[in-house]
Amino acid sequence: MNEQTNTNLQLKTGQGRRLLKLAHENIQLADRKQQDYGPNNILYSGELGIIVRCQDKLCRLKHLIEKNGGVQNESIEDSYRDLANYALIGILLRRGEWEDKERE
Repeated sequence: MNEQTNTNLQLKTGQGRRLLKLAHENIQLADRKQQDYGPNNILYSGELGIIVRCQDKLCRLKHLIEKNGGVQNESIEDSYRDLANYALIGILLRRGEWEDKERE
């Protein structure tokens, strides 16, 4: 992110700039996953499905931290990213903005 972006978004701290960069990376990840899976799996189970997915991720995260990250197919950071994206999806569901539209 450049200085103009920081000014336009009124970001005044290094933490804010780092969070924005990380959020952008997460949105890119979510977009790639939507290209692969589409929105219907989320629409099928709605907000309760998001809660189940988050609970599953939290259990995996706890296991990963207890194992000190020593597993093969998912990192601690992957779990945190997924949780952040599920939270955003949950907000879109709550607002009625998670829709089944062909790649708008």
